[in-house]
Amino acid sequence: MNSTPAVTNLFANVEQLSFSTVRLMSLRNDIELGPATGFFYSGIFDGRRNYWLVTNWHVLAGRNADQPERVLHSQGALPNKLRMILPLSFDQPEYNDRNTEILAEEQFLSLYDEAGHALWYQHSRKNEVDVAVVNLGNAFVGRFHLVGVNELSTHQDMAIEIGNEVFILGYPLGLTHFANTPIWKRGSIASEPHIETAETKFRVVIDSTTRGGMSGGPVIMRSKTHYLSEKGQITECKNATRWIGVYASRPNIVGANNAVEDDRRAEVGYFYKNGWVPDIITSGIRGPDIDTMP
Repeated sequence: MNSTPAVTNLFANVEQLSFSTVRLMSLRNDIELGPATGFFYSGIFDGRRNYWLVTNWHVLAGRNADQPERVLHSQGALPNKLRMILPLSFDQPEYNDRNTEILAEEQFLSLYDEAGHALWYQHSRKNEVDVAVVNLGNAFVGRFHLVGVNELSTHQDMAIEIGNEVFILGYPLGLTHFANTPIWKRGSIASEPHIETAETKFRVVIDSTTRGGMSGGPVIMRSKTHYLSEKGQITECKNATRWIGVYASRPNIVGANNAVEDDRRAEVGYFYKNGWVPDIITSGIRGPDIDTMP
């Protein structure tokens, strides 16, 4: 082990869910298109530990999920790679006796192969579900301190009800505060979470002051002392946690005078339930080829 006790303790004192989330920058070659958020989902694939990067469809496609003909970047550019900054595991050789901070390393992730075929996956409904994943394999295992959000989501019997307090982990306007960890934005479930109609488009409304750059972040329920179970029982537990979804976007509320101001006044957003993620991992399809319509 190359880490010092100080570094090991520093890792231990950070909320581990924060290491599940990563700040993304979408790029077209070397041109920055915009910030976003992603998070890691872990599992076993081909008998080995595997990680997937989860974010929004619109982040990887560079198009509005509701209107895919609309390119999000003002210059009409579509992303072909992502930049992310990952924390080095505390046993890496870069740490020494003088280290009292968490070190990180910049990594780039190609979204397309040399033939222009997508290296990321979407739901079979394509842009109707604004969630997408990239299979990272085990390429980052060992070198980096990665945490799958599902590893720490240990209380699956927490009741999901309208009005429940939730947190969106993300990077509003690209903001971070410590070692590239996310900001925990508080909110509440603001629509019936178990009722799906054509009108809802598979989305749940969340009441929170979200901003650009948070797209693709995990939505977490966290109870500090006790929680209500799905069976109606009160269970005592410190920091009970349930991952319930993927934050996507704010609604496009068009006003008579100022659409942006009206959008912000509503102070609500959408998230997709967490079940879409394993669906895409197990039975998703490739994203569209580079620079083509979905």
